[in-house]
Amino acid sequence: MKITKMKKLLSLTTLLFTCFLAFAQKGQDTLKVNLGNTETDKVFMQKVTVSDSRNDRKVLLNDGNYAFKNKEQTIDISIKKGLIYGLVFVTNNHKKEKVTQYKIENSMVNEFTIYIDSLLCQTGHRDDERAYYKEYYPDEKQTLKSEGWMFLDKNKYYGRGISKKYYENGTLSYISDRVTETYTEFYPNGNKKKKQGQNIYETYNEDGNLDNKQYTKNNIRYNDYYNKGKLNTRFYQDEEKNEVREYYQNGVFQKKAVEKKLNGEIRTLSYDKAGKLINNEPPYSGVSEVRENKNK
Repeated sequence: MKITKMKKLLSLTTLLFTCFLAFAQKGQDTLKVNLGNTETDKVFMQKVTVSDSRNDRKVLLNDGNYAFKNKEQTIDISIKKGLIYGLVFVTNNHKKEKVTQYKIENSMVNEFTIYIDSLLCQTGHRDDERAYYKEYYPDEKQTLKSEGWMFLDKNKYYGRGISKKYYENGTLSYISDRVTETYTEFYPNGNKKKKQGQNIYETYNEDGNLDNKQYTKNNIRYNDYYNKGKLNTRFYQDEEKNEVREYYQNGVFQKKAVEKKLNGEIRTLSYDKAGKLINNEPPYSGVSEVRENKNK
């Protein structure tokens, strides 16, 4: 008799649980998983959560396995000790079919892969200290378009890193170093085109020879021009705020001209390579005009 009652009670409990589960799954299509945007640095920094799409309120799921869909997401996750693990597929069909797969561990995105019209577009993954990215041109060869990494350690250059861009022929086109704040451009032939940073500005011609270099040394800003890769002319303002230009031949110093105020009159004083004064005349108008571009 007791066994029969126990069986009936177990059957009733199973039926109620099944009905409850069906009811819960029916309501899961209003849930969404909140993920960081892959087009920003936040994809690996933002904690993954679940919310109600109707009011954006966060939803805390009990430990267990969950598989459901909404308008844009196909979700297969598990909750362990309140943390989210599993896979989320996001589909966007506004212009082209874009599918993004996210792999989640410890409520953080650990990996992502993006396909556009079935072609691999972008990948990313992280470890404890850094996040890594790769982007591809839209071709079946999976030609690399850009790649990079950034620090995730909040105590060490958080959010900063190094990224590289490539031309379609595979040669390097740009390097962004946000750690040292140095940025370098390249010509399609692979030669350096421009480099700039906190205390450096350099331009090169297409043959790879240095053309112009600007930098600060001992609190003086120098503006150097090169001919076929060798120093030709140097402009700067000395400690007395006099405009100075130096002339070189094949990188060897030849003479110097200083624009200086004497007896209330601006004069240009010219010196030879030994430092001897060889001329004293009214200023050449071009001295003041050829100065560094301080906005660079």
